Amino acid sequence: MTDNSDTPLLGDIRVIEVASMVLAPSACVVLADFGAEVIKVEPLQTGDLNRNWHKIHGLPVSDMAYPFQMDNRNKKSIALDLKSEDGYEVFRRLVVNADVLVTNYRLKALQRLKLEYETIRAINPRIVYALATGFGEHGEERHKPGYDTVCYWSRSAIETQVFPYEGWLSAFPYGAGDHPSGMTLFAAIMTGLYRRQQTSEGCKVSTSLLANGAWANSIMLQAQLSGASFKDKRPRDNAYNFISLHYPTRDNRLLKMSMINSKKDWRPFCVALSRTDFLDDERFSTDAARVKNMPALIREVSATFATQDIAYWQSKLEQHDIPHAIVATYEEAANDKQKAANDIVVPLDHPEYGQMRTINSPFEVSGADKIKPGAAPGLGEHTREVLGGIGYSEDEIQQLLSDDCIQQLE
Repeated sequence: MTDNSDTPLLGDIRVIEVASMVLAPSACVVLADFGAEVIKVEPLQTGDLNRNWHKIHGLPVSDMAYPFQMDNRNKKSIALDLKSEDGYEVFRRLVVNADVLVTNYRLKALQRLKLEYETIRAINPRIVYALATGFGEHGEERHKPGYDTVCYWSRSAIETQVFPYEGWLSAFPYGAGDHPSGMTLFAAIMTGLYRRQQTSEGCKVSTSLLANGAWANSIMLQAQLSGASFKDKRPRDNAYNFISLHYPTRDNRLLKMSMINSKKDWRPFCVALSRTDFLDDERFSTDAARVKNMPALIREVSATFATQDIAYWQSKLEQHDIPHAIVATYEEAANDKQKAANDIVVPLDHPEYGQMRTINSPFEVSGADKIKPGAAPGLGEHTREVLGGIGYSEDEIQQLLSDDCIQQLE
């Protein structure tokens, strides 16, 4: 990573973000990581809702607004009343010289605030206008409120796939559908910028949580579209296959198997488990026999894994190159040495919370270092700076402050 004085890859790109929560801001934080100037336009007083959503009952408890920090590092924040005439004029002047505008406001709000594509394009024909929605721009559900919990996970049938045979499914992690959808939005923005380079014209790019959920589960949805027959769910002990189950070990840890190429891995697997008797057991010696006697095989494999601790099995499975993983705790996942070795978890020097770490955006470009992660901005922290940069005098800025059109963090 580079310090902020070097010229970064996207250093000549100015982005206006009029968005809240996770999906659109997560796309913009990737742009900021590669050096784009991202100006986050927030409502007065409250700002982005994600500034306070770490306080939701049931989420990990912290004084730090960790969801907001994750998706808003290295951005500039201005607080602006878009409903006022003077506030909208500030926004208009920002748009004139911007390369990208990113929003995930609901469609009716975009119309009401004069933020829809046609209006923005009239202000700046070269702008790439990036829209993220819950349910898409068309159809009878287009105006519904949408979050990843309902648009991405539930409507894609992913929840149907992972719902347990008995009991209830726990909630998916905060933003776990938004972040992959944000990467799609990032890709759309970069594609739009490439199109502008080729045509000298701006364009609108868009995506939705609904579309990204379908894409994430597209292989199983394609099965349905192809007329495939889906099998009924079975309890674990009577699963269709042993190769991708979770297995408890003696120390009450969970081992996740993923032995997809069973023809290749069957013998090494038996050796790793010290169960070479499986190789000659007529119940398990062939693929067809294993399918016929799957409940018995699952019982035998489960009983074997229960005889030793997780570290023992990890060593044995690695020795024989069997695909597997230990189901990690959050502490283990955050302190994973493999993540550190690949700069997936990187240092963050926070002015309020000190030396800590954060999650890096998930790709690298050779010869283009990212900006070192910095603190997410305070609400309106850069209002004076940004307005000064688009030609407002100090007297004009002061008048806007007095009229409650803008807000500056003091």
